[in-house]
Amino acid sequence: MYFYSETWFTLQRGMAALHLRDWRTAVDHLTVGLAALPDGYRRDRAWYRACLAHAYAGAGEAAQSLVVALDAVPDAAAVGRPHSWNELHTSAGMLLRRGASEGRQLVAALREYD
Repeated sequence: MYFYSETWFTLQRGMAALHLRDWRTAVDHLTVGLAALPDGYRRDRAWYRACLAHAYAGAGEAAQSLVVALDAVPDAAAVGRPHSWNELHTSAGMLLRRGASEGRQLVAALREYD
């Protein structure tokens, strides 16, 4: 892990929190990590944005989840399959299960790229 910078460790902390369903901590770490991740890391940015959308959905912040997810959809469709793409579907499913209309909006956006 000698090649990891603080940015990568922050993102990994966010992923650990996501898997533990510590939604707020996941949102915080993923947001900070994404802000520091260079634009040229398109595939990684798609992945972590998709994970951030999932964390927001878990935190009950449906509107913010949708905003982040919609931002991730084009890159996830182009360079993030299957991982980012699947994570966006997970976010949509979570939103739908919680009765959020944003879930239907995300499903519609994903269908545009199928």
